[in-house]
Amino acid sequence: MKQNPWEFIDTIQTMAISSINDNGTAHTSYAPFIKNEQKFYICISAMAKHTYNILNNETISIMIIEDESKSTNLFARKRVTFDVQVTSIERNSLIFNGAMTLFRDKFGNSAGIYESMQDFQLFELSPVSGRAVFGFGEAYDFIEGDFGGNATGMGHQSK
Repeated sequence: MKQNPWEFIDTIQTMAISSINDNGTAHTSYAPFIKNEQKFYICISAMAKHTYNILNNETISIMIIEDESKSTNLFARKRVTFDVQVTSIERNSLIFNGAMTLFRDKFGNSAGIYESMQDFQLFELSPVSGRAVFGFGEAYDFIEGDFGGNATGMGHQSK
């Protein structure tokens, strides 16, 4: 693999989130995130559709994608997708407090809203499976349970 997916992820500040509601309808939005080791953390309001969906279906899909303005080809934007298992993190726990420190480190004092607004909830996203795409013919599936950069590659086939 030419590029380490974790190094790419470190350059991005937000992720797209896809969750499913009670009727099986997909809902997609985004949220700022932090990464600690190979887990992601998002903090979203109880008023967000995702919060309800996540609390009732703990498997969601996320995508971390290159900014359009930085892409050399919009048909082949760099991206990493994961199916993740979600865990709700209790306020004032060690994990919550550590995540809030990482949010402030990454986003500055504006991330303090997560702590001051009681309707915001922290979720831990643990990858189950994933794929990194870094261009045409550069798609890599992560080996199950191994998200350390080891991945199996595949490419496009020409006529």
